[in-house]
Amino acid sequence: MRREMRRGFPTFGEEEEEEYWSPFEEMMNQFEEEVPEEFEEFVKEEKTPHGKVRRYGPFVYGFSYSKKPGEEPEIQEFGNIKPTGRGKIKPSPEGEREPLVEVVDLNGKYEVTIEMPGVEKEEIDLSATEEKLRVKTTGERKYQKSITFEEKIDPETIDANFRNGVLTLEIEKKEEEEEGKQIEIK
Repeated sequence: MRREMRRGFPTFGEEEEEEYWSPFEEMMNQFEEEVPEEFEEFVKEEKTPHGKVRRYGPFVYGFSYSKKPGEEPEIQEFGNIKPTGRGKIKPSPEGEREPLVEVVDLNGKYEVTIEMPGVEKEEIDLSATEEKLRVKTTGERKYQKSITFEEKIDPETIDANFRNGVLTLEIEKKEEEEEGKQIEIK
């Protein structure tokens, strides 16, 4: 049994459909009439066997939650849109998304996991200073994230591996130098 499609979704019986689609239809019609310039890249028209349809998105916005024993919980945002207050949203520049990131602070190093599905290893630009790590992709799927560490890191020691859309990094912390350096007197 083949179902008819409406806006890329399968249709229902007449009564169910009207009840289901009415609020969405209104919202989508209003959105189409008043598409802000920054959202135009999220609206694409495609030809399908059922006619022309408009596809919206992807709109990605979420939170990650992590809790370590004895510490306050940490909540981080990710995605390609951000709330600006008063019910409005703002897309990220150039359609970039913030990937889901987890930073684990171990005694002498950090372990960082960054999820970037749909990306090839060659499309990843990774750079670091003693305070920050920056990851950005150059392919069709665009991700960007800057991570600031609580303690200085040694960029020379970064071990980076990418597999199945997940970038894992091991980064050693920079050893604290003692105050001053002993100088030999001649």
